[in-house]
Amino acid sequence: MLKWIGGCLIVVLILIAGGSYFAMRTMRQSLSSDGSARVAIHAPLARVFASLGSADSAVTYMAAGNRITTNRRGLYQPGDSIRVELRATLGMNPAPMIWIVKEVVPDQRIVLEMNTVGKRPVTATRVDSVFAKGDSTIIVSRLATLPDSVRSSATADVMMTMFQMQSKLELESLKIRIEGRPAPQRKP
Repeated sequence: MLKWIGGCLIVVLILIAGGSYFAMRTMRQSLSSDGSARVAIHAPLARVFASLGSADSAVTYMAAGNRITTNRRGLYQPGDSIRVELRATLGMNPAPMIWIVKEVVPDQRIVLEMNTVGKRPVTATRVDSVFAKGDSTIIVSRLATLPDSVRSSATADVMMTMFQMQSKLELESLKIRIEGRPAPQRKP
């Protein structure tokens, strides 16, 4: 009986590991080859930057489903903060992330530095660049740095991919917010 339970446990662990590997691989394929998240939004650059660079707008597209608070309203200025409190899941209550606005270059770039609150603080720098292409605007989000302590750990690859995917999801949410939801396709 114990051999049967042990064998089932090994099979379950192999399936979980395989599923995790496949999910990570699929997520990475949705990013650019350099690891950046890119999204094209069919709207003028000034309108896209006004939404991307506004504390009022951040609560509508950042970290959907989580609690987002900003220290003030209006367009970002260096020193502004965005607090992201993640939902508690599976009995875990993750530490909040605080993004600090480091640089704002109107209609070009926003630089945010992320700090977590808790026992093991993690920092990263995110650079969101915008540029016009025809009648659309392209946003490129890059995770610029992670501290050496995280980069050298065994979970660094997973953390980097997680941050990159979060950036991609946020940009896709911003795209939907600006363009509106696409009409559902009807099958003939």
